[in-house]
Amino acid sequence: MQIKQLLITVFILISIFSFSNMIYNISTEAYEKNTKYFKFVFEKDLYIYVDELKNTADKLYEDYSKFYDTNPGSITVYIFDDVDFVNSFAIPPLNVIRLYINPPYAKQGLSIHVDDWINFVFSHELNHIFYGNTLNNYVSWIPNDYIKKTLMMNWNPSYLHEGLSIYIESKYYTGRFQNDLFNMYLKAEILSDEYPRYSLGGGAEKDVWSPAGFNYMYGAIFTKEISEKYGEYTLREIIKDMNSHLFFSTISNSFERITNEKWEDFLLYIKIKYKNQYLDFKGYQESYQPIYNTYHFTRNLKTDGKYLYYYNNSPGKRSGIYKNDELILPGISKFDVSTDGKIIYLVSNNNEKSINSLYLKCNCPISDTLIDNRITNFAFVGNDKIVYAKINNGLTAVFLKDLNTQKTEKLLDYGKYTINDFYYANNRIYFSGIINNQNDIYYIDNNDLVQLTNDKYIEMNIFIKDNTLYYSANYEDNIFNIYSLNIDNGLVEKLTNHIFGTFNPIILNNELYFLYYDSTGYHLSKTYIQNITKKTIKLYNTKKQIKNIKLDLSNNTYNYYNEPLKYNFLIPYAENNDIGALFLSLSEGINYGIGLGILTDFNQLKPIFGYYLDYNGIQNLSIFKYDKNILYSNLNFSKNFEFYLKNKNYISIEGNIKLENLNFANKEIKLNIMKNPYIINNENYYENNLIIGYVNDNYYIQYSKAFEFISLKNEPYLFYDTNGNLIPGITISKKIWYPYYSILGGKYGFDGINGNIDYNYNLKTKKSNFSFSINFDFTAFYWANLSLPVNIIK
Repeated sequence: MQIKQLLITVFILISIFSFSNMIYNISTEAYEKNTKYFKFVFEKDLYIYVDELKNTADKLYEDYSKFYDTNPGSITVYIFDDVDFVNSFAIPPLNVIRLYINPPYAKQGLSIHVDDWINFVFSHELNHIFYGNTLNNYVSWIPNDYIKKTLMMNWNPSYLHEGLSIYIESKYYTGRFQNDLFNMYLKAEILSDEYPRYSLGGGAEKDVWSPAGFNYMYGAIFTKEISEKYGEYTLREIIKDMNSHLFFSTISNSFERITNEKWEDFLLYIKIKYKNQYLDFKGYQESYQPIYNTYHFTRNLKTDGKYLYYYNNSPGKRSGIYKNDELILPGISKFDVSTDGKIIYLVSNNNEKSINSLYLKCNCPISDTLIDNRITNFAFVGNDKIVYAKINNGLTAVFLKDLNTQKTEKLLDYGKYTINDFYYANNRIYFSGIINNQNDIYYIDNNDLVQLTNDKYIEMNIFIKDNTLYYSANYEDNIFNIYSLNIDNGLVEKLTNHIFGTFNPIILNNELYFLYYDSTGYHLSKTYIQNITKKTIKLYNTKKQIKNIKLDLSNNTYNYYNEPLKYNFLIPYAENNDIGALFLSLSEGINYGIGLGILTDFNQLKPIFGYYLDYNGIQNLSIFKYDKNILYSNLNFSKNFEFYLKNKNYISIEGNIKLENLNFANKEIKLNIMKNPYIINNENYYENNLIIGYVNDNYYIQYSKAFEFISLKNEPYLFYDTNGNLIPGITISKKIWYPYYSILGGKYGFDGINGNIDYNYNLKTKKSNFSFSINFDFTAFYWANLSLPVNIIK
């Protein structure tokens, strides 16, 4: 039985196939600790974070209950160290929070809360749970909590989910409201000709570029401006009003009902407010001359003293490392280059764990040289050594590796700090980083950690030449610009004066190369070095110690966690001409589930049984039906994994076995290997794709490529099977028209139309096939896009 045959509601399918193995890997040994309102599930070595949260979590729960006038019940919080990136998520219908423990770097525009990051990110995710639990009379009668909370997503636009969470994080901590990098994104968006584009953040993610997500940006704009102009009480009343009406109600409707003011006037008020602030900033430059046609997330400027290297992420180009205007390493964004031209770079593989691996590019036949795993930031030390930051259990340590001897030395012990960037000069390893929730410039000298600056500002993107340190800092008007610091005398000179921000300075051929930002992204530019202002600062030059984090479990009590069945549903079920009902029970972490039910053709009853299991990333779904003395078994499994061997490779394996009693009715297995997928102009491409399969004693193989030609996506393919069919063909697709028309403030909408043509010719049968279809893409819910295919020629 195929999954599409199961007439189960969309929210069940999303639970099973989207959240399984995302919450946590069931094969990981886990423990639990309970408080008044929470159950914390965690790896044993991460109890330190439970210890931190248990002192604040229940208080936040009670505060949020008052803010939303709701009580969501018990909440399960999973804490595991299985990714190397910064994030977390919440699933409001399940009352589940998944915390990733790695704290952010300053240049990510999130927060400088490193010491208490777990509390900060918890405050954000907890708000999603509470907002998602604000039910109304239209759904409260439904007996199943999961179903009614899922339906409430029709009331909750994504920009309010994220905006309210940013509002809460900024209320209790120094959040994104106070972050100058994030506010740069907001300012550029509001002052652009595209404002307002909040409908792009109302539903699922769109193929329109934004620096921080339209839902985060406009959510922050609205909650901040409403609370500042009208007060928190009015903000709460608007949220309550939206939830109390039918889901056709929008933020504009509720705003006008509560404030008695026009929504369009409020949007204009925001525009004028930011425009006046813009006009008050005298002497700033609006733009610089861009080079190499760079946009979006272009970043990481480097030089070997001869050439310019950078990550280019621009429309119409394949992303990767560019040397001047030539792509040399596709798909790579974080890297460094030595003065003799060697390149080290970072790759992330997302399997049961998402792990960063650092490689040295070489002429090796199969794979480049692996330096180490779980790396966040790194740089060359001369031409033969590498300094890098390595993470474990949410803590960071700094290591030095000799490429000749392969010996590794720990320079700084594991602790609660993060590194923005390294630079080696004058026999010292300099870095910008956050220690004790403050971002400064440091250097390591003879294994001593020395703090060079000590201020409230953020200094990052460091580069050193001729004993002068170049960097980006927000010293004036909360705007990041390029500065130089003479390491000998403390003289600071301002080198750029851009209204939004400039970043990532390097000096090449006596010119200053840098990135400047506007609403279309980061642009590469250059200028002659000349100072705008000068001042002298006192260099701190004080030795610093990394606080050693020790985990003492001797006085703590916790229990071993066995993931229980928790979420129960009685749902309609149909198969072929039979109809019936299915009782489905899913586990707390959506890693397994069982189902029991009855089908009937109105002549006899047919019992059915099924189970689902996701173990180590292997998904198993099996369904059994007893009919007329025959046991029908349908066994399905799938596994996806990725690896890197000079190129990114994705492998998926799918299998299906159908039995009638013990006799095989169907046997299928398919292996899919894709090399180097990439995106250009919001279209997905790949270098090549190989499919090898077996269906009931017949083997087949298909090879394809994908590339852009005359603004069309072309996928030529060749298919062969052991029945003698040899079929060359081609698929051509094109995004025809994408206006992104929104409905109900972006909660729903018509995104656009794309067309698909497929032509193939069977050399064995001498027959050809041609098909033409049009897909209509819609925003259906805040978390899902739907595509409606219409076959024109089939």
